[in-house]
Order: sequence, then structure tokens, then C-alpha cells
Amino acid sequence: MDLLKPDLPPLMKLPERVVWAVDRHLVSRSFTLPVRQGRVLIEALSLLEPVPRGVDVRHGSVMRAKSRLIVPEGASEVPSVVWVHGGGFCLNSPRVYSTFAAHLARALGASVILPRYRLAPEHPFPAALNDSLAAYRAIAAQSGPLVLAGDSAGGNLALNIAIALRDAGEEPPAGLLLMSPWVDLTLSGESLRTNDGKDAILRASQSARNAKVYAAGADVANPCLSPLNADLSGLPATLIQCGSDELFVSEGSELASRMDAAGTPVDLDVTDGMWHDFQTHASQLAKSADAVERMAAWAKPLLVGAER
Repeated sequence: MDLLKPDLPPLMKLPERVVWAVDRHLVSRSFTLPVRQGRVLIEALSLLEPVPRGVDVRHGSVMRAKSRLIVPEGASEVPSVVWVHGGGFCLNSPRVYSTFAAHLARALGASVILPRYRLAPEHPFPAALNDSLAAYRAIAAQSGPLVLAGDSAGGNLALNIAIALRDAGEEPPAGLLLMSPWVDLTLSGESLRTNDGKDAILRASQSARNAKVYAAGADVANPCLSPLNADLSGLPATLIQCGSDELFVSEGSELASRMDAAGTPVDLDVTDGMWHDFQTHASQLAKSADAVERMAAWAKPLLVGAER
């Protein structure tokens, strides 16, 4: 069975080793360059993957910050997913994630919104968390059931948002979707050593630099920086997706274990042989497209069954 969408041209279906090499030699470089240059490179690379047909990308704002609303054909403009983008708290934007979000929106048959937040080093902790929490609250006030999602550093922010909503006694998201989440800024996970060099995108040294820049002197073990250390009880049903060869797979597994022990419903989905944020290559790789389909299949019942 061909898991890629049938309207994608055959030339977009690439061998894993080719996509891995592009990530290793180009995408990974955005993390090693000075921050401003890294941002320019990653924004330019994002233009190489067009948004799939049948999906509309609309520009807007949430809490006066630019956002992107991804609307698949036939779907309501009211978002069902809030996706908090990754980038080590220093890189990326809603535009970089438009193509990935379009694949998810089309698989889900519902709209996805990508809010923007301020980046370090110009705006260190807690700017990104404050912005993302405010954006989620504003979106939730005008929407129906929502899945709160994020990848890498965005997974950190999404988990912290869910914790903040719980602690404030506010209505939780219908579900929490964490893709390759970076939830331990102390960098104590085993895979930061065993997969350093195997992960096509990340290096342990890069992550250490970004953690230091974002924390800006704060204790990285603080649960607001490393939500792996937080109270994980009373959170919504959670899906954690990782690649077996990525830098953060051990902390994703540990997060799933701690959530389960705390009584939070959690599913851990690890794809063999894949690297950090491999799901963003749904245009080229069958494993990536399949992972996005699994996200959508997990989220649909939560959105249908949720009540407000």
C-alpha cells in the first residue's frame, strides 16, 4: 500500500538515505550557525517543500502575533489542532511548518493553526511559554474541542501549556500530541549519548547551547523548563511520537512511563530507524506519511467525542 497521498508526484518519493543526508548537511547546519543566519537558512529550506494540493494556507494573528491557519478542502475554518512549532526555542516560524501542518490537516480533515511566539536569545524564558499559553487560551475561547500539539521545543511548550491549564482549573485540551518532544533541558537522557551522530538533525552540543540560551541563567531542572520533572497527573490523553534514532527518544519514552505512572492515558509511538522530526517529510517518505496518518487516526476520536 502506498501511504503517500496519490496526488503527490512520483519524483517527491525519495530514499530515506537521501532525505537523511539533506537533513544532516543542510537542516542540521541551521542549528550550528549563528542564530540569525540559522533562521535565514531554515526559512529558505522550508520553501523547497510545497504545500500539498487541496489545502489553503491563510495568514492571521493571535494575540497580535502572526499565525498561519491551515484549512484542508471542505473543512471548517475553526481550528481543531493548535500546533506549537519547534526549533530549539531559537529558530523556526509558522511558515516553516506550513507544509507539515497541511499534511496533518488533510489527514485529519480539519484545520490546524500555528501560532507564533517570541524566540531566544532576544526573548529568553519564559517569553515563549507565556506567548504560547496566551495564544492557546485565545484560540480555545473561540473554538470547539482542540488537540494541543507541538514538536521538539514546541512539545515542551505544549506540555507546559497543558500543565498550566490544569493548575489553573481551566478546561483541558481534548488531547495532547507531542512529536519528538524535548522535555528535559538537563540533557540527562541516554539517547543524547547513544544517538548523537545517528540523528540527522540534532547534536547534543547544539541542544546544550540552545538550552543555555533559552534558560538564560534559570535552573534548567525547573519543571517549567523541563516538564519531564513536573506533576504529570490529570492531563489529557497523550500521544508521543519519536524516531528510534533521534536524540530525544529516551526522554520521550521516560515521559510516557511517568505519565502512565501518574494515571494519564498515554500512547508511545516509536518508528524504527528514523530521526528527529522525521514526520515533517510526509511529502517524501512513506514512514513519515504513515506517522502523520497515525496522528490523525489518534486525534479524530478525541475531537469527535469531546464536549465543551
